[in-house]
Amino acid sequence: MQINSTYLKNPSVMSNSELIEGALDELFVKEVASVVKLVGTLPEKYKIMPTCTLWLNIFQLATHKERFARNYMLVLLHKQLNSRRTLGYPFTDSSCAQKDLCTLQEKMRQLDIRGELTDGDEEVKTFEDKSICFSSGENLEFENRKLMDINVDLANDLQSLKKQYADLEELREENGKAFQIQNEQLKLLEKETRSMKRIFSISAITALKQMCCSHLTTKESFFGTLLKSVCEKESDIAKVNQMESQFRSLLIGHSNYYQKKQQDMLIEKTSDKYDKLRDKVSKRYKKVISMKLDAQEHELTLSAMRYLTILRKLFLSTFPGKATTKKEVSKFLQRSHDELAEML
Repeated sequence: MQINSTYLKNPSVMSNSELIEGALDELFVKEVASVVKLVGTLPEKYKIMPTCTLWLNIFQLATHKERFARNYMLVLLHKQLNSRRTLGYPFTDSSCAQKDLCTLQEKMRQLDIRGELTDGDEEVKTFEDKSICFSSGENLEFENRKLMDINVDLANDLQSLKKQYADLEELREENGKAFQIQNEQLKLLEKETRSMKRIFSISAITALKQMCCSHLTTKESFFGTLLKSVCEKESDIAKVNQMESQFRSLLIGHSNYYQKKQQDMLIEKTSDKYDKLRDKVSKRYKKVISMKLDAQEHELTLSAMRYLTILRKLFLSTFPGKATTKKEVSKFLQRSHDELAEML
């Protein structure tokens, strides 16, 4: 239900007619919602929808004087949909759509009086009872007080919302100022950071150059040169010297660890090479020794064969004994010679 904004300033200006019109509008909205839901459930909804849309548009364009007639006809339409599951007279008569709602409502009332209205009678009467009840003094006064209380609450809520809005606006302005200050501080911090980076980069290059130059008589420390521009107190210099000492100890420890690691790796690598070389030499030496032994054995075999040949010749030429003995010895020497020959 819509409430006149003038009433928020002075609740007493709302008249009885405005209350009745507001109630009619509220009933109209509820009835339209019910009709729309009902049409969606009907089996022939696609045939009924154009007609319902036409009449709902007509009802929507109703004037202030036609509000009661509009609601009367809407309830009649609702009743027909409930009872018939479709629409009948006057909604299916195209000529009725051209008439004003007050005339059409009066015509339907006359039909109801004569008993010719078959659909929607109970619902229309119920609606009339609901609407007419607002004209009674007691209900009208009660509704008036009720609406006045509602509007007072709404006025209080409006004031509270206005106050909250003002507080939020003030908070937004404060946050905006704080945000602007933070942005300015961030810009200054970025500028300072860039300057510090530039200073440290120059100091680092200078420190490295001084540490690398061998002709310097005094050995400059890296951190002492790097942080010289930011050391303002003796305590700062002492901390830098302490950091330099810790850094030197760290470098020495790391260097010793690296040397030990490299030494272990070198020893392990040398041991592996030595083992491989020893195995290689051992294999080669064994091969050479084996070849020498084979050569010596071969040479001894040849010498034995040569000596057996000489011995056989000497025996045959110098032995004065029996021929059979000479023959047997000659066979033995020849057999020994052949066995040695097979060993080659």
